[in-house]
Amino acid sequence: MMKKIIAVLFALAMVTSEAYAFKSLGHQTIAALAQRHLTEQAKGEVQAILKSDMSKHAMWLFTLRSRTDLAYVQEWQFTTLNAEGKSVTTDATDGMVALENAVKVLRNRKNESDSLVLASLRTVIQVVGDIHTPSNIRIEGNEATKGFKFTLVSRKTKSEVSWRNMWHNYANRHDVFSADYYATDVEIFAGDRKAEYEKGTPRFWAENVGEDVVRCLKVVYPGAEVSMTDYNNYEYLYDKCMAKAGYRLAALLNDIFK
Repeated sequence: MMKKIIAVLFALAMVTSEAYAFKSLGHQTIAALAQRHLTEQAKGEVQAILKSDMSKHAMWLFTLRSRTDLAYVQEWQFTTLNAEGKSVTTDATDGMVALENAVKVLRNRKNESDSLVLASLRTVIQVVGDIHTPSNIRIEGNEATKGFKFTLVSRKTKSEVSWRNMWHNYANRHDVFSADYYATDVEIFAGDRKAEYEKGTPRFWAENVGEDVVRCLKVVYPGAEVSMTDYNNYEYLYDKCMAKAGYRLAALLNDIFK
């Protein structure tokens, strides 16, 4: 399995297009927040590999959708927990496994090609953000986590919203922000919880988001009528996930490049 993922990373390493700067404010904000909290050592090594800000690499995997030979990597945005909410997957198409193997490449970077190291770092930047998006967490036996639609009820109207778009819509509310400005907003929201948020391993992080997903699905579920008040309340969860992702990405890179 490791060989299979490395083969895919090698294929990704051959993609030289600058199209990876595809805009997604949420992912760019996570990367911008993480960059602020890198050690000087990690910041220098990351800059030497990327040659630009981390936020410009935050969505590069999604630009490969038109490449049928690389369509496999689009599944890396998702990770699956077992029925007990634990991350035990060994599936090569799972984002967690791809993340762990990219981290292995970075830890062994002195013995790897520059192009493979670059592809692996880009993968880490994006996938850490992906596994902190509630709609990207799937739980075995819970079909709702694969996606559904519900009805959003405002004072005068009702509209159909998908589980996936619910989380994307929270970021879209900040479209007038730059990633840096939004990162400041997320930092203010997080307050003094950085040390608490950055603890654990990537598998723990996914389990942590999974717990929030289960709680959310008690109110937002297939066919539910969700009040605008409840809908707006979950923006808090989205901001919390972004703060955790940013701090955790920084902690992971600081450990890799120490």
